[in-house]
Amino acid sequence: MTEEAPNVVTEDGLRKLLALGYRAEVVCKETGGKRHNTWTGNWIIRAVGPDNGAEKLLVTSRAYFKVREFKTVVGLVSFLSDMGFTTAHVPLEAGGRVQHQLPTLPVED
Repeated sequence: MTEEAPNVVTEDGLRKLLALGYRAEVVCKETGGKRHNTWTGNWIIRAVGPDNGAEKLLVTSRAYFKVREFKTVVGLVSFLSDMGFTTAHVPLEAGGRVQHQLPTLPVED
């Protein structure tokens, strides 16, 4: 039996949390810069609970606890789009953070 760490989440787990009202917080770990036609840097994602209390770091695998890092803006935006976000805000300076919430569906009458 494997023990699950309470402060990390995998991609599949993040999808489930987002559906429950969690937000994805993009954190810039390394100031971004433009190299040729590509913006590079180092970004990570944290799941933040609806009450701002619970926080979980996105990892590649629960077995190895390796933080999922995004090295290009294109990779980060692609990931956010795959998660269901329709906009992407990217902090470009180290320490910057931006939260994203899934769009709500219109209520039908």
